[in-house]
Amino acid sequence: MPQSLEEYKAHRKALKAQIKETRALLEQLEAELEEERLEMGHEELDHLEEYMDKTGPHLGDLKTLGSAAISDFRKSVNDFASWVSGSKKK
Repeated sequence: MPQSLEEYKAHRKALKAQIKETRALLEQLEAELEEERLEMGHEELDHLEEYMDKTGPHLGDLKTLGSAAISDFRKSVNDFASWVSGSKKK
């Protein structure tokens, strides 16, 4: 279907306008997506800070428990070593 030069130029101009509009929309959507990604990152960070605030007291308990367990283990090892060395002397 042959087109006149004027029709071709008008069609080309319309396509260029549509491409320009599409690019503008794409840039807008990319900006919105970036804003949403940043907002979600801030929300996640807030959630992690809240979680750390809640677990803070329990971390102290965990440290105390770990220290007590290590101390008990050392005592048991020393008692066992004493028992082994005592049984060798007999």
